[in-house]
Amino acid sequence: MLGLHEKWRATFIESWPDEVCELGLPFEQLLISEQDRAAIGSRTAAFRELFDIDELTQLSDEFRIGVDAKTAVFKDGAHFRLGGCSFKQPGRYQASPIFNSAQLMSHILRDNPRVAGLLASSLQDKFDVCMFIRPWKDIPKWSEFRLFMKNREFLGVSQYFHTAFFPEIEANAKSIAAALVDFADRFREVAHIDDAIVDIYLKPGDVAGFEAVLLDINPLIVRSDPCLFQWRNGGDFDRGLRFRGGNNRVLAIAPLPFARAA
Repeated sequence: MLGLHEKWRATFIESWPDEVCELGLPFEQLLISEQDRAAIGSRTAAFRELFDIDELTQLSDEFRIGVDAKTAVFKDGAHFRLGGCSFKQPGRYQASPIFNSAQLMSHILRDNPRVAGLLASSLQDKFDVCMFIRPWKDIPKWSEFRLFMKNREFLGVSQYFHTAFFPEIEANAKSIAAALVDFADRFREVAHIDDAIVDIYLKPGDVAGFEAVLLDINPLIVRSDPCLFQWRNGGDFDRGLRFRGGNNRVLAIAPLPFARAA
């Protein structure tokens, strides 16, 4: 049985097999040196205290050159994240494409306890951390969903931005549900872990309906946001799709025909 730390590491993009990566956006990958991890992490006070850092250091020329080369692959700009977490914070996230290392600096060289925690763990426990550079996509908030999987069975799925009403979801609920079930089947076949929280977004399908694109994988733990489900008393997952309708009502299509584990 995996401990929490191993479960966490198993969800990092660095740990995704090729078949899982193919469910998501293409990406370029850049290994971050210990020196550059310290430069990023030291923008957070707790990181400086942990490693007794008195002065802020700058990112290396090698890192900047690597970022410029990888970003140039994506002509419409790029989105940046670490394998184990994004750089977003409450009220702060990458709102526009980044085209070069100079634009990236203000995005990553700032106080960020979550990023600093990951980087500190990597330095203490001696594991690699990479920057993942993806093509920039304008993803509508209504199109993001969170799926919950335990023992390779999907427990349910919720709209990700769950406090808001999006008429697009209610108007297309059946097509959305079909795309989510299709993605769940494909993910189960190639997943390298049995328990996971899986974040996706929907794009228009080639013929009709929608196609789900993998964004992120998180460990299935109660610290994670259950969105329109609840964790208490063992959880109220019903193998359905939950979304917010008009008048702030929570609506559901349940159960969905998710495959059962063998």
